[in-house]
Amino acid sequence: MEHALSVGQEALWFINRMAPDSSAYNVVFTLRTHNRLDVPALARAVQLTAHRHDVLRSTFTEIDGMPRRVVSDGGLLGLEVRDVGEVGEDVLATLVRAEVTRPFRLPVGAPARLVLLRRAPDDALLVFVSHHIALDGPSQVLVLQDLLDAYQAMREGGSPGWAPVKATYDDFVTAERRLLDSPRAAELAAYWRALCEDAPTVLDLPTDRPRPGHQRLRGATHVFQMPEDIVAGLVPASRANRTTPARYLIGLFQALLHRYSGQRDFLIGCAATSTMGLNRLGVAGYFVNSIPLRTRCGPGSTFREVVAETSGQLREGMDRVDYPSALLPQALGLPRASGTSGLFQALATTVTVGRQAPLFALAAGGHGTTADYAGLRLSGFDVPQQEGQFDVTLELVRDRASIRCALKYDTDLFDPGTIARLAEHYRLLIRAARDDPGRPVAGVPLLDDGERARLLAFATGQPHLTAASYGGTR
Repeated sequence: MEHALSVGQEALWFINRMAPDSSAYNVVFTLRTHNRLDVPALARAVQLTAHRHDVLRSTFTEIDGMPRRVVSDGGLLGLEVRDVGEVGEDVLATLVRAEVTRPFRLPVGAPARLVLLRRAPDDALLVFVSHHIALDGPSQVLVLQDLLDAYQAMREGGSPGWAPVKATYDDFVTAERRLLDSPRAAELAAYWRALCEDAPTVLDLPTDRPRPGHQRLRGATHVFQMPEDIVAGLVPASRANRTTPARYLIGLFQALLHRYSGQRDFLIGCAATSTMGLNRLGVAGYFVNSIPLRTRCGPGSTFREVVAETSGQLREGMDRVDYPSALLPQALGLPRASGTSGLFQALATTVTVGRQAPLFALAAGGHGTTADYAGLRLSGFDVPQQEGQFDVTLELVRDRASIRCALKYDTDLFDPGTIARLAEHYRLLIRAARDDPGRPVAGVPLLDDGERARLLAFATGQPHLTAASYGGTR
């Protein structure tokens, strides 16, 4: 049976058509198990879970010139088991990475795979990879929760005690279409047009190489932890600016991009979830929508002003998040800029880990985070993913004691050292904003003595020169 796609799915379908060998839109959740697994029971649980969520039994193809989702009765998704032996952690990470980067053939195969890499009877990695067209991050957590519930039931000789799923992804597609056919759609489109009108559609960051003629969706990730002083000062600083920690950090990311690009006006995206999403009803699917944020930052703009503007736009934007951002370029009458990701080339996404379900905490908590679920001892296993979708993506995962950051970037444009410096400068601006929120963003030096000395030495060919030789860090 064939099904219509949502607007976001259609956009991902066309991206996949342009770059079918890219893994930029592969979403990954890897669990490490510390128990002896009953593999036949796990395999049966996979089949039951695929029966429950028809997106796992779907192919995405073209019918009469339109992308469609075709659901099969079964047979698409199974459990792949590989005994890898007593390999080291580096080798294990490489094996996981190979699964992450293996592209999906959407017209002919399942949009997800489950691979069990067994190192020992009581040490294995369950690697769950899906294409974003099928599942978003929260939906992956939902599917894995159902899978492990089914596994526990199989082990105990029963059947899963799942609550009935009272909706389907088609209900979301129908609700979205109903919205777009309603007078409300014109109001939403008018708001976003007013926000984005006349904004530059290219963020001109200084790159290490010229932008290629078309986006090849190849990337890498720079991961770092925020220092303790920044973590400790985040809540007081955000409260002083009458905003949330997440909005505060996004605003300062925009300040950083302003300093790097020199642009006083540009757009970035902020990843969000449609309010019409059906995860709460047990439906797995793709419910992501990225809302645009407009950055206007003049020579005298202060950190407080930039953060306040960001906070206000996010507050208003989240009230209008259901209008698909994939429609905005067309609504604005904009051609797609060559070699870019569309309306914006930078994205920010934030996750706050609280007292959610254990599997969500594992997904967000990163490497080594532990939890007990379905009779299993589990831990997180980080692997880079979703790289190269944009020029730069900032991903922030925050809990009470830490902030884990990832800067994902297009490797056609940037070298690792450039992104590492970007991370350093982000920390520098966060500290500057915390210490003096009324300070102009443009007034904070980004070069420390060491960087200035290296630049002077490179420019003059005299490696013995220091920053002090030229008046310090003025």
